[in-house]
Amino acid sequence: MSSFRRRAALAVLGALLAACSRHGTHGGGAPVAVDVGYPVATQVAEMRSAVGDIEPGASPVIIAPRAAVVRRVSAQAGSAIVQGQVVVTLRPAGRSRGRARPFTVRAPVTATVTRAFVSPGERVRPGQRLFALAGTSIRKARAPFPASLRATLHVGEQVFVHSPLAPRTPLKATIARLTSPKKRDAIYAWIDLPPRRGFAVGTPLRVDVVTATRTRLVIPRSAVSLRGPGAVVFLVRKGRVQERRITMGQTLRQGVVVRSGLDARTEIVIQARGRLVRGMQVQVVRPQGP
Repeated sequence: MSSFRRRAALAVLGALLAACSRHGTHGGGAPVAVDVGYPVATQVAEMRSAVGDIEPGASPVIIAPRAAVVRRVSAQAGSAIVQGQVVVTLRPAGRSRGRARPFTVRAPVTATVTRAFVSPGERVRPGQRLFALAGTSIRKARAPFPASLRATLHVGEQVFVHSPLAPRTPLKATIARLTSPKKRDAIYAWIDLPPRRGFAVGTPLRVDVVTATRTRLVIPRSAVSLRGPGAVVFLVRKGRVQERRITMGQTLRQGVVVRSGLDARTEIVIQARGRLVRGMQVQVVRPQGP
């Protein structure tokens, strides 16, 4: 190809690229229909996560709830019991036989009795051991959190446990115990886990705990576009769209949390009937109030 033809071809190619650029930037053709709206202020729970594992639970012990006399023992060493099963019948101590109403103690878990500590006719004190159990349905999750959360974590606090073997079914549980290792740079949360598919001994897991609840701006997922290294939303100015870069937070069921880049009074495109490009001409079809 001669140099003249090469220069001519490059000129034509440059003109085509310029035309395409003008079309993409300035929005030639019919305007794109868009819906606009405002970010919504929502109470959002802030989470802290820790990666832990599942260990066999310690064998639980059934204890006497109050002073009583043993009337009947319904489980012996080696017996397999199920959660809710009556294991012993007691009569309150210190009352006449005619007025005392017997009561029962039930198995707290499905397990195997390893030892029975009482027999019929024996008096027991509050808190005295009745049975030792080898738990077949108890597992312990252990997750290390930073020591800075020592004042935030509490026994009985609800957590969310995620297993990679059951990613779509996180488990709600509560913290049963908190311990500190010798180095004092972490605090371990121990969580009792019921039997559940995907939560077997040795399985790694993620434990989420709510550390605070704050008001955050949330926008629909449809309002967010990825551009380069980050995310943007589109604003409508004089019939054309402009980009506004934002910093996203966590994704919720109702949308995406915006950490920076917007305020509650910023009107944005929340739905477009086509792909938007900066400078493109648009027509607002369905405005929504703040």
